[in-house]
Amino acid sequence: MELLHEKPYLTILLDQEAGVLEVVWKGFTPSHEFRAGIDKIFEFMAQYHVKKTLTDLVEHRVISAEDQEYAVKRSVDFTHQYWNVKRALVTPKDVFARFGIKQVNQKIAQEEAQDRQLFLNYEDAKAWLIS
Repeated sequence: MELLHEKPYLTILLDQEAGVLEVVWKGFTPSHEFRAGIDKIFEFMAQYHVKKTLTDLVEHRVISAEDQEYAVKRSVDFTHQYWNVKRALVTPKDVFARFGIKQVNQKIAQEEAQDRQLFLNYEDAKAWLIS
């Protein structure tokens, strides 16, 4: 695993062998930091030609509706500009944050068909992603 980016709220790792970008969100992230983190993720996806992502949101906290919309737009724009990405997301412990993640996924599904699955644990997410 290669560490690409690390902040108190966001860690981004690259597993070159499996071709997976692993993203770990932790705690509450201020809006400007969340958006910068989203941009960094998509920058690395393009740079390293990533076609699979595993996002660990277990310790992530609620984000605003505006930040949810930003994440949706960037995801859909990336797919239109580059390629579709298989995405596994491990859902947050926080009930409100989990609801927000489900909303984001529903919005993306309305915009475009993406290969995305939500999981309750990391192991199941990783197994699905590399299958």
